[in-house]
Amino acid sequence: MKPLLSEQIDKPLLEARLQDQLISELCDKGWSIIPDFIPSEDIEQLQQAAAELLRQDLFHQAGIGQGESHALHERIRSDHIMWLDPANTSGSLGRYLALLEAFRLLINRTLYLNLHDYEGHVAIYPPGSFYRKHLDQFQGDDRRTVTAILYLNDDWKEADGGQLRIYTDAAQHNYEEVLPHAGQFVTFLSSRFVHEVLPARRERLSITGWFRRRSGL
Repeated sequence: MKPLLSEQIDKPLLEARLQDQLISELCDKGWSIIPDFIPSEDIEQLQQAAAELLRQDLFHQAGIGQGESHALHERIRSDHIMWLDPANTSGSLGRYLALLEAFRLLINRTLYLNLHDYEGHVAIYPPGSFYRKHLDQFQGDDRRTVTAILYLNDDWKEADGGQLRIYTDAAQHNYEEVLPHAGQFVTFLSSRFVHEVLPARRERLSITGWFRRRSGL
């Protein structure tokens, strides 16, 4: 099996690519969209890993809130997720998490965000699924700092729906829409941008997660 990008590419080259676009855009705009973030063969491995998790029936319906306030609200979101444990995730998913760890360290060196860890899940949106407008921080918990999404969908078209819509102003009059093409990598500041996932007309797959600060920082 061919190694993932994190094992193929020289670290300085990876950091130069990230810093040239992703880091500078996070600094200037607060969000960044990079197509073809990892090669198609690596996307195939991640697709196969997600398909195996789905075959094992490891996904559950996603809710909103955390702790005692966690609840299912199908009128707000209707995707299914499987949380990833970085300490116990191997194969292509583990190598992707290793790549994100290198990214976390780079952000800390360049943007001084003091990111401590990463939490994330594989998310599947069955046909008709959506996620209404929201921020990626829980009430009373500001640890989530940078949102990072990798899409795994081949041949996605406008008619398939499922766009990520990022509202780029506080009044939510302006927005950037992202089709969830395979290999497309989206990052944005979690506390700043309200966003939503429009209804998908075919199964939509992503790896979605958050780089977090320590509580109280």
